[in-house]
Amino acid sequence: MDIFNWVFILIMILGFILIIISILKINKYSNATPISNIDNSIKQIKNIIDQADLAMDDLSLMSEQIFEKFDEKQKQLLFLYETIENKKPTSNKIDFKADENLLDKNIYKKSEKLHPMADKILEMSNQNMSVAEIAKALNIGQGEVELIIKFRRDSL
Repeated sequence: MDIFNWVFILIMILGFILIIISILKINKYSNATPISNIDNSIKQIKNIIDQADLAMDDLSLMSEQIFEKFDEKQKQLLFLYETIENKKPTSNKIDFKADENLLDKNIYKKSEKLHPMADKILEMSNQNMSVAEIAKALNIGQGEVELIIKFRRDSL
């Protein structure tokens, strides 16, 4: 036999060996049961999605409650606004002459009766603090601060 025949036979034997090795590798990987790992991953993902759905439902419920509170507060504000608007014309019709004694600091003292923190608010306002700073420092609403400051300004 000639050398080419020996080389051909050798290559054929190597090819068969490689085929057998690859078949054994395929069987080894197919016995590793990767499908169960995929199933576990899918179950975990489904659990996470279910938890996210529950969280979304909770957030939706919470947002509905917040919107209801906003609507309620808006109705209260509209009622107060209408009340103020209704009282405006009557307050303009009243014509009185202010006594000079009232123009002293007595009105400032009356503002204490309107709000328990009126003195502090007016003192902070005199120190050129902004309404937001005063409200934050005293933990009250900015509207309250503005009303007390405006009442004092209007009454003086």
